[in-house]
Amino acid sequence: MKVTGNYVMEYLSFALLLGAVVFYVGWSIAYGDWYDIGLYSISVILMLFGILGIAISRLKIRQEETEGKQV
Repeated sequence: MKVTGNYVMEYLSFALLLGAVVFYVGWSIAYGDWYDIGLYSISVILMLFGILGIAISRLKIRQEETEGKQV
């Protein structure tokens, strides 16, 4: 497996997704507030960027693999 920018993007996106979950749970435990709209807004944005980053990087990795097989 060749390490390219797409693999790095996938790992960073996974870290962003994991960070969003840790942030939500940590904040909720620390302050006892599980239904804060500000907490939701930050967590959802981080989760969406994480999910989209993983999806885009996997599509690019598959595209690189198919281009490598065609040549």
